[in-house]
Amino acid sequence: MLSGNYNYQYIDWSHDKLPEEDFKHVGNLVTNIISPTITLGLTDYFNINYKQTIGFRSMDWMGNEQSGHHRDENTLESFVNAIGSAFGDASINLKYLLLNAGQGNGSRIFLGAGIIIPSNNVLTKSPFEPVGYDDDGNPIEETTHRHFSLSEGVYKNNFELQYYFKRKSNNWFEPSFYGITINYIDPLKESKYGFLPGSTFIGVGSILFATKSKNKFMPQGLSFGFAYLSTKKGFWNNIEAPNSKTETTVPSMGLIWNHKKYGSISLNLKYNKNAAISEDVLNNESTAFEISVGFRKTLSYSIPWLYFN
Repeated sequence: MLSGNYNYQYIDWSHDKLPEEDFKHVGNLVTNIISPTITLGLTDYFNINYKQTIGFRSMDWMGNEQSGHHRDENTLESFVNAIGSAFGDASINLKYLLLNAGQGNGSRIFLGAGIIIPSNNVLTKSPFEPVGYDDDGNPIEETTHRHFSLSEGVYKNNFELQYYFKRKSNNWFEPSFYGITINYIDPLKESKYGFLPGSTFIGVGSILFATKSKNKFMPQGLSFGFAYLSTKKGFWNNIEAPNSKTETTVPSMGLIWNHKKYGSISLNLKYNKNAAISEDVLNNESTAFEISVGFRKTLSYSIPWLYFN
């Protein structure tokens, strides 16, 4: 199976004044990501997929004053503490079909495990690390640095559980498919630049309604979702990274178009008033709007030497 996803995320952000920059900081952070994926069925119960992240993240500084912490920049270009590239993390995941009701009504349960492979689009030095201390013992921060990248530069485990229930619906307002996906992502070790992110828990619940429309231009599915994400504290060289502990919830809605010959296309919209809830003393504020377009096509082809029972 071939699939792909395009994701556009726009974040408005701001935070309070800094000791060395006595003005409010405001700007936006825009992310464009394409994630092509190939999935191979190994047996009737096992499949394996490979996904590669490609794209860029850009910052638009909206302040009237010049800042050493923020500027107009993007992840395609290198900086004093960052390596630029168009490639983000890749992942390899193995999934096992534990329970399957086939084409009829009933439950489907998948168990998955995999590894996330980092790219070199990383920060090479902590943006919070002081370059020295003044006579009173206060840290002197390096003003010129970047805060964001496409990868954290860390190999990670990824464990997954999917539970979904399919039912035949007689009316469009009765759900035909619903369930939950849970991921637990845990770093194996710190990056070669000394960064160790916290483990991440992601829970995504979704419900799908069949529209019963016979018009080929109208969506055949309407979905609603709710995601919860929690990340533990991260560390730079065993020193806690500010704002690394986050907790957020994201509602979403989407449309799905199906075609027997060309595959399926999905469109999803997400909005998050507080993109990250952290222990930030600078009163971070952020609003995120996200659009994603997905494509999926099942190929009627078997690899003779790969398929076995």
